Amino acid sequence: MGQHQGYVQVIGSSIIYSLHKNTFQTSILQFCFNLYLTVIILIIILLSGCTSSKRYGEEEKKDIIVKTAETEETTKSSSNNIRILLDEMESASFLTIQNTVNVYDEKNKIAVVNPGNTLEFYDSENQLLLKVRDQSFSGNLFKVQSENSDYITYNGKNYKGMLSIHPSENSIEIVNNLDIEEYLKGVISREMPLGKGTENLEALKALAICARTYSMIRIKESKTLYDLYPDTRDQVYGGIDAEYPLSNQAVDDTKDMILTYNDSLAQLFYHSTCGGFTEDAINVFTDTKLEYLKGIQDGDPPYCSISPRFEWTEIFTEDLIIDRLKSAALISHTNYSLEDLVILSRFDSGRVNELQVVLNDDYNNETSISIFGNDIRQVLKNADGKLILWSSVFDISRDDQSIILNGKGFGHGVGMCQWGAISLSKRGWNFEDILQHYYPGTQLGSADD
Repeated sequence: MGQHQGYVQVIGSSIIYSLHKNTFQTSILQFCFNLYLTVIILIIILLSGCTSSKRYGEEEKKDIIVKTAETEETTKSSSNNIRILLDEMESASFLTIQNTVNVYDEKNKIAVVNPGNTLEFYDSENQLLLKVRDQSFSGNLFKVQSENSDYITYNGKNYKGMLSIHPSENSIEIVNNLDIEEYLKGVISREMPLGKGTENLEALKALAICARTYSMIRIKESKTLYDLYPDTRDQVYGGIDAEYPLSNQAVDDTKDMILTYNDSLAQLFYHSTCGGFTEDAINVFTDTKLEYLKGIQDGDPPYCSISPRFEWTEIFTEDLIIDRLKSAALISHTNYSLEDLVILSRFDSGRVNELQVVLNDDYNNETSISIFGNDIRQVLKNADGKLILWSSVFDISRDDQSIILNGKGFGHGVGMCQWGAISLSKRGWNFEDILQHYYPGTQLGSADD
């Protein structure tokens, strides 16, 4: 038969594809000295044909079951476990193995797969089909975990913990399951600049507590097979590749620390640059006024004036504004001219509350459209269309060709201003004082309580 390329050990059917030559016959002959037993063994080999398979004895099977149960216990969900949706594939997903992994179904370990092999996952009538070389499995869930190292590679990125793969309606979801503290180490440097030396450390600690608290709330609220997205829909997550000694220290130094209000997890938001004033949460996110999420003046001069987005300018053409309205389904066609763009009201922070767009059609019929609050950022976007508008703190001016927005800040403005926190850290504030500044009335608590 020769040597097989790669290595797949399938526990359920006790089949091994190995780089090593078959040593089954030799090992049995050394063990058996009785001619009668030798004849019986030769008959079994002849019946099984030319194969690279090896059948486990009953005691060997028992050892594997015990080891599988022990390994499985370490992968069960707990209050410290979090699930991050890494990817959604419409019909098929392929995972090329770069280090030896164990593969589980919903209950047991079913295979050990060595580097160089590919796990192929297919959506098949709300079940998942897994193919590894010429072996196939089906089920509602498969889990992949490194056997010898503390990470697994997916799409060129390294992740701690394990991957779970499951079908969801007409897609296949790839989810990273890991300890929440390890998850946070992959978040902090993606959400805040590290700075020089330890100048940003206290701000990074404050962020770690905010990110942990936010994550705990999402875990409690989750109704799906994952808890968070790995991007700005929740918190930007980069896996092991996003870890740095300073950001890891910020997580370790605040291990299990969360923010609470009236003995419950505090609903926390944060953003890049407030532009001088933070915003009341009720004006952006919630229907309830939260005392610890009220807008404040953030320094005079503003602490976040060190931010590269403290001030900005975006220039639009009239046609571009009309195109953005059409893309947002606020108008049904683009046969309009832009008559005016008017700020009708602002919040106390200076952010625009209501923006009125006045249009004329080909028949000189006037149409007015109002856009409110943070939706303004979603509709207009930046001039290049790559991101939503930096913030809703802006003034409008016009010339013959363009609409000019001169603004301040980056983000929704609610909660902690990250560049403000960095400025305070540089000034010698500790993380407790930074948190009290942005979330007044909250208390430090423990995730284990």
